[in-house]
Amino acid sequence: MTLAQAPEYFGLRWTPPATPFDGYEFEGRSGTGTYTKLHDGLIPNTWTTAYYNAGTSIPELTTCFFRVRVMRGTTPSAYSNEANYRVALFTPSMSEPYPSGSGLSITWLNTSLVADTLLLERGASQGGTTTWTAIPNVPFGTTSWIDKDAPEGVACYYRVTYSKGQDSAQATSSGTATMPMAPPNQIVATPLVEGVHLSWQNMSTVATQVAVMRAPGLDSYPSYQEVAVLPAGTTSYDDTQLATGYYTYRLENRKSGLTSASSSPIQVVTLPPQNGASVTPTMVTLPQSQIVRRGSLGQWFLSGSYANDIRVRVPSGNAWIDHVPTSSLSWSSPYFLLDRKDQPHMVYTRLVVQGSQEVAIMHAWQDGAGWQTEEIARRTLYSSSAMPPLTFALDAQDHLHLLWLKGNGTPQDLEYASKAQNGTWAVEGLTSIPTTPSSLGNYRLAIDPTGQPHVFVGAWQSLFHLTRAGDTWAVETIPSNGASVGWYEFMDGFAPGPDSITFFAPRAHQPYDGSYDLMMLRKEAGSWLPEEVVATTTGYSSFNGWLSASMDGSRFALYYPTSSGNLLRVWTSGTWTSTLVGPSSYGNPLLGFDALNKLYLLVPAGWGSTQNSYPYVLYLEQP
Repeated sequence: MTLAQAPEYFGLRWTPPATPFDGYEFEGRSGTGTYTKLHDGLIPNTWTTAYYNAGTSIPELTTCFFRVRVMRGTTPSAYSNEANYRVALFTPSMSEPYPSGSGLSITWLNTSLVADTLLLERGASQGGTTTWTAIPNVPFGTTSWIDKDAPEGVACYYRVTYSKGQDSAQATSSGTATMPMAPPNQIVATPLVEGVHLSWQNMSTVATQVAVMRAPGLDSYPSYQEVAVLPAGTTSYDDTQLATGYYTYRLENRKSGLTSASSSPIQVVTLPPQNGASVTPTMVTLPQSQIVRRGSLGQWFLSGSYANDIRVRVPSGNAWIDHVPTSSLSWSSPYFLLDRKDQPHMVYTRLVVQGSQEVAIMHAWQDGAGWQTEEIARRTLYSSSAMPPLTFALDAQDHLHLLWLKGNGTPQDLEYASKAQNGTWAVEGLTSIPTTPSSLGNYRLAIDPTGQPHVFVGAWQSLFHLTRAGDTWAVETIPSNGASVGWYEFMDGFAPGPDSITFFAPRAHQPYDGSYDLMMLRKEAGSWLPEEVVATTTGYSSFNGWLSASMDGSRFALYYPTSSGNLLRVWTSGTWTSTLVGPSSYGNPLLGFDALNKLYLLVPAGWGSTQNSYPYVLYLEQP
């Protein structure tokens, strides 16, 4: 009898005896064990070959013995010779390699239970010859590997060998994979005025060219265009004569016949021309937010992602904790504010009765004990997309002041609310506004450093300023020489002191030519100063922008789009400086001043790859 062995099957072959017999009986044993019969009944006397399925029960590196005899009736013959086979290590299996990131990925399966040594090898195939090289530092127990040291552009096989002493079992991948070219890495983009300086390292040994690719903007899905093609040894490039703005770059290693290798993208904001306020841009990644506020330590407080997502997100380490007020219906303007302790305050409405228009005006704020809530008043507010029905402000002592528009939306429907000395909310109608302007265009609430409220009312060819001294509201007409505020038109202002205001409103250019002027009207120590044209629009469009003033009112800034890009204008002690800071923003910018009266501007700068990774550009005023 002879035999052959596969991992689980033994092939038995024998020569039958010449004398008649009824059938065969096969027996087997492993190692020093005893023989046992391997089947029931008899094996037919016509067979000369059989296969025995040993399964996986026989341990590796064990010698198995087999013998056979014939039966005639109940009489057995003598046993045949012994045939034996030593069970080898179980053979591993291996999948085909494939490119993965910066290397070639290989996976395999180890079926041996006793092997204690692993060898992984790479076979580089060139010119019909395969050269095998051991891959170092692959720990035993590993069943996958990314080979980052394979030669670029060379087809590679892989094989794995498991060993125990002198015994071994091996598997080779059925196919090959080609190592991609190494891309340029360690890219640095240094912003310049109307330019970018790029530097990098190139570890590729086969690339013949490096292509510089550029896309406008900071979006997560840029559309690149080729800027330059350089020799492979080049490690820097100056991209000059660029429009001021935001850019995304990548570098590509190229060689004919091979797939190009692209670097990771790098984003950069060019420096604003140094002809105005000295601001330096940096990139910031934040979750998608409708409104952002900056704390005194530079931390970011966020609103919800959309206008109807009523929540405040308070920073906590590298994350944010959401507060969503119960049964909230709508925001007020300006969404939420931070007090002197960086504690957020929000004013919102909730429905009072189903099917009715009446709402409760609610105030929620965070203090050391958590979030607190109070109801201020119940009103039926004016509804229009042209202007918010409700606005609020915090004074220097963190007291809340509110202004809302109820009923029919006329100037006489404005109401002001603040807390009285006894802690209750006092609501006052601004009935002193003249009844002549029935069409209200916009309104604003400002609080001066002493805590005195100021209300600005813009109507058709009528502008009013109201302030309260003690318990009396005084109203005056702002001398604007024809300035007018309609729906959706810009109007804003602030009060540096009880007798001082700075107010902005649009006016048709004089003589009228289709353009509009943004007028600045200032009052100091009770006296109105000469009007000033701050900006002029083109194309029959009114002014649109954002205003912010420093805490003491000594400085203020305007940020607005122009045909040449977005412009930042800063007023300091009667002098304007102007800086072109880049393209139009993707949403609501944040313009403000810190405790040192230094300007900051946060601009949404693109679409993120996820809701938690939206690009912003932060411009900080330098000393």
